[in-house]
Amino acid sequence: MLLPPTRSISMARRRLERMPCGGGSPLAHGLTQAVRIGTNAQQSGDIGNVVIVAITDGRGNIPLARSLGETMEPEEKPDIKQELLDIAARIRTTGFQLLVMDTERKFVSTGFGKELAKTAGGKYYQLPKATDQAIASMARSAIADIKS
Repeated sequence: MLLPPTRSISMARRRLERMPCGGGSPLAHGLTQAVRIGTNAQQSGDIGNVVIVAITDGRGNIPLARSLGETMEPEEKPDIKQELLDIAARIRTTGFQLLVMDTERKFVSTGFGKELAKTAGGKYYQLPKATDQAIASMARSAIADIKS
């Protein structure tokens, strides 16, 4: 979770500038945390609509159980793709909006970011050059689309 619910553009910019990139991708954990935080914020009356912005290359490679510190048997090989699609389906049922900003740079795309957005009933944006300005501009545009 990079940014908790806020209306502060300056906070969003500062957090985005410090955003860690590379390494393992606990995408399943990030999405479930976003749903939890969005649900709590909505129930407390802090916000009305929840928009989850996922900036990802679509290659979540850490299963949710491992992110949560649960022990897994060596022979267990979770289907991470299906796990992510299940989480996306749950996002759809919450009424939250998922914006997937796909930073995948491969010549031949896996297309998983698009599949994830579709399953969640969200929106998909391809953003192979993910600079802070490009992400901020795309997020503003996407949120404006949601409002209209």
